[in-house]
Parts: sequence; structure tokens; C-alpha cells
Amino acid sequence: FPGFVLESAYGHELANFGLKVGHSNYAACYATGLLLARRVLTKLGMDQDYQGVTAADGAEYHVEADGERSPFRAYLDIGLARATTGANIFGVLKGAVDGGLDIPHKVQALPWLQR
Repeated sequence: FPGFVLESAYGHELANFGLKVGHSNYAACYATGLLLARRVLTKLGMDQDYQGVTAADGAEYHVEADGERSPFRAYLDIGLARATTGANIFGVLKGAVDGGLDIPHKVQALPWLQR
């Protein structure tokens, strides 16, 4: 089944939200994933049903079905990028999940969640 792009977000857009420098560090990647999640849910009219994490504390979070609509499921496609533990792409993943998207992932990819 071929996928399609519903929405996008880029690190350089964070300047519009007050972040002037450091658009490629781990925190900026997290913020970009969060921005993407909020855009997707707003576009689908699900932003009020799935708020995501209200306080970014780094804890493991999974979106639960709330009401009649199931959470929006997305799949991470990193293309040819290396999937090493702690890579910035997983910061984007964590931001998108915390933003309210249902993205299947393993905790091993997010080193700060390993206990």
C-alpha cells in the first residue's frame, strides 16, 4: 500500500516560534516532531480529542483511544538514514508521539526511556 504525505514540518520553521538558533539539535528535533503532530491532528479535526503530553517530562507515552475516533496512526520512514540508538530522528519520533500521534515504535530506540 503506497503512502502519501499528509503534512510536513521542518526545523527551520522553529524560528517562527522564537527558536532562533540550533535548529538541528535533539531538542529542536523533538519540537519539530511536536509541531508536525499538532499540524496533522489539526488538519484532521482531532486536535481537541488527542492533546498529547501536557508536560514534557521524557516519560514513555502511548496514545489511547478517546471517544468514537481512534488515534491517527502514522509510520516512521527514515529512508536511508542510519537508525542508531539516540539518533536525532528518534527525537522527532518522540515529539510526534508526545504530540498525540500513534506511531508504533520500540522503547530501545529512545535511550532515555530504558530503565
